Amino acid sequence: MSSKERFPLESTEMSDPCITRVLVLGGTGHGKSSFINAMIGEDKCTVGVTWAADKSITTDVEEFSITRGDGTITFFDTPALKTLSDNNKFRQLYKNGFNAVVIIYSIKPFTQTRPSLLQQVENVLALKDYTGSNLLVALTFADFLEDATVEEFVNTNKELKDFQQKYGVNLVAICNTFEKYSQEGIGQRNTFFNRLDAILRQNDQPLSKKPCVVGIKCKIGIIVTSVIVIGISIFLYFYVF
Repeated sequence: MSSKERFPLESTEMSDPCITRVLVLGGTGHGKSSFINAMIGEDKCTVGVTWAADKSITTDVEEFSITRGDGTITFFDTPALKTLSDNNKFRQLYKNGFNAVVIIYSIKPFTQTRPSLLQQVENVLALKDYTGSNLLVALTFADFLEDATVEEFVNTNKELKDFQQKYGVNLVAICNTFEKYSQEGIGQRNTFFNRLDAILRQNDQPLSKKPCVVGIKCKIGIIVTSVIVIGISIFLYFYVF
C-alpha cells in the first residue's frame, strides 16, 4: 500500500476548530522534542542524545499543548520517520488533518541516510501532488552556523534548497542551547510563532489539496440555518401577527 493511500491529504473532521494542530517531523536526533520544549517554554518532552546509534527517544506520537491568545496550539511529537507508516496512532491522527507541519532539519551534520530525511517526509505526507503552503522547516542547532548565515547554509545544501523552492516552505533557525526565557530564547520563539501565524493566515484548511470538507459543511450549515430563520420570520410576520 502506498503512502498516499495510507495518508490521504484530503482532510476529514477537525476535532476542534479552536485548536491549531502542528505536526512535528524529523530524523532521529535532529531535535524534534527539544524544539517543542523551546516553543512551549517548558521541558515537557523527554530528550536525549542517541543519534549516533540511530535510536529514537520518542517511541510514539505524543501531544503537548499551550494556550496562545484565544486558542490552543497542540504540537504532535513523533518517533523516527521510518516508523510512522506503521504507527496506528499517527495514521488515526492524520485522518483529522494538521493545520501546519514543522519539519525539523538539523544544521549539525549527520551521517546521510537513504532515503534522505526530506525524501522520507515526502513519502510520509505523500507530497507528490501537494499544492498547499502548510509546511515550515525549522533549522535546529543554529549555533553550528557560527559565522555563516541561513541563506549561505541553504545555498550549499542542494536538496534543502530544491525542497524549499518546490514546496514554497518558510525557514526558521532554532538554537537548541538558548535558555527558554532568555532574551534570545523568547526572540526565536516569537519568530517561530510569527511564521506559524503567517502559514495559518494563508490556509483556512488542514493539510489538504482540496477545499476543506469541514469548511464547506460549516458554510452550507450557516446558509441553510439562515434560510430557515428567514422563512420562519416571514411566516410569523404574515400569518401570526
